[in-house]
Amino acid sequence: FPFEPIAAALDYEQKVTREELALIVDMGGGTSDFSIVRVSPERARSTDRKADILANRGIHIGGTDFDRLLSISHVMPELGYLTRTKDHKRNLPAAYFIDLATWQRINLVYTAKAMSDLRQIRYEAERADLVDRFIHVVEHRYGHAIAGLVERAKIALTDQSSAEVKVSLPGARFAAEITRGGLEETIANDIERVTATVRQTIADAGVDASAITAVFLTGGSTAIPLAKREILSLVPQAAVIEGDMFGSVGLGLALDAQRKYA
Repeated sequence: FPFEPIAAALDYEQKVTREELALIVDMGGGTSDFSIVRVSPERARSTDRKADILANRGIHIGGTDFDRLLSISHVMPELGYLTRTKDHKRNLPAAYFIDLATWQRINLVYTAKAMSDLRQIRYEAERADLVDRFIHVVEHRYGHAIAGLVERAKIALTDQSSAEVKVSLPGARFAAEITRGGLEETIANDIERVTATVRQTIADAGVDASAITAVFLTGGSTAIPLAKREILSLVPQAAVIEGDMFGSVGLGLALDAQRKYA
């Protein structure tokens, strides 16, 4: 099967009326992948497209990374993150807060050792009430529910100036306001790394950025205004085509299979 951005390019190619040099941007939940591809109605009939793929590159940054960063910066402080110890010599250890903010690590906080450590941390905390809330969240395994609320707020910020993470779970009720500016500040470093990867993909293709005539966007994270703005700034002359945010790769894979095996 072709790489995901190549599959997305095959979907885009169904709509072109002339030859284009396209930057394919596929920003999903776990990775951001980029390709520079020549597409045209004539090339679409070919089953071997190796010569049309000028460059491929990706980076392990995606929507769940943005969720994690948002949770750490805006939600975990409501559960004791950055709370000082009673002696004011240091902050509480950050590891369990970061785990609870990270989709694939949430279950690690549900162990007996983690609970024992959290009770010790509570004893040392200046704001024991916040750590009590954290312990309650862990005891009742609310971690994934909170992560889902953070993701929902991130999505809302694609077309709103602010959003609220409102946690209304039994024994755990609090709210955290997030502005679009706060989101952009929080994820700025990751977006800079994504943009640098796009820049390198263009260099790998051996073409000038000004030669790219179209940008095809797919994947849910391309809806984030900062991500879209920074990527498009690299190719301001290119036409922007927004594909099916979640379906372009699947459609492209189906087209590829049809050509090769039908």
